[in-house]
Amino acid sequence: MILSSNMIRFHDAFGMKNTFDIFACAGIGGMDFNNDAAEYYSEEHGEEFYRDLGEYAREKGIKICQAHAPFASSYPEEEKSAKRFEDIVRSIKYASWLGAPMIVVHPCCHLDYSAEGNAEKLFEYNLDFYRRLIPHAREYNIKIAIENIGYVSVTSTPERLGKLYDTLNDPVFTVCFDVGHCLLEKVDPAEAIRYLGDRLVNGCTHVHDNCGVSDDHTLPYYGKVDWESVMKALADIGYNGDLNYEASGFIKDIPVSLRPDGLAYMARIGHYLISRFEYYKENK
Repeated sequence: MILSSNMIRFHDAFGMKNTFDIFACAGIGGMDFNNDAAEYYSEEHGEEFYRDLGEYAREKGIKICQAHAPFASSYPEEEKSAKRFEDIVRSIKYASWLGAPMIVVHPCCHLDYSAEGNAEKLFEYNLDFYRRLIPHAREYNIKIAIENIGYVSVTSTPERLGKLYDTLNDPVFTVCFDVGHCLLEKVDPAEAIRYLGDRLVNGCTHVHDNCGVSDDHTLPYYGKVDWESVMKALADIGYNGDLNYEASGFIKDIPVSLRPDGLAYMARIGHYLISRFEYYKENK
């Protein structure tokens, strides 16, 4: 299992290639490339730029484990949603040039899920949305990971995420399990992992913590997630993916000059979590 992290709070402070250097020095072997940063889903850079970045990462021993499509995926305004769809397709292409095996594409949440009739509307809207992405994912040979988004949405519970994934029923899709978002829905992350089971086995993770009230995106053990049970559950289902941090909330208030030290500390905790996963994998 590779320890990976998103690049937020680093790429904007140090530049992209320096960020790969900092990751390698800290002992983080993977990166979640944030194509949700405007620079990386716009038309600012071309194919040579992304292929060069991907090659630089590989030279530094960094695997681009996953990428992130821009958020939000949809808006109440149809024209704005159409423009965002183009951004997402572009981000899929860029992620493939980087060498990412998958890209997280968030579900569409432009309607109030709790309002009468909207749950059904959003489910059908998302089916159409993801199905329109299938030919692009196939063209660029990349999987689309569907994430559990918190605060009551079409994927905010494991059952809803499972239903969407199962109904799409296409090998181009996989699952991104966000631990912190799960906690916000008052769902035990370990139980959710076991429910998702095979859907998640070859997918990816967003690893961060919170206190169950706000989406803090802080470091494991700085919130209320039971990390021992999470790592055991991942081992129990035979998870094959990476342990990917989305803990930029922890790093954001650290002075820029100290952020590499903060990342090294994050790496120590991440490798400890991986050691617990390996323990449970060997001692089922």
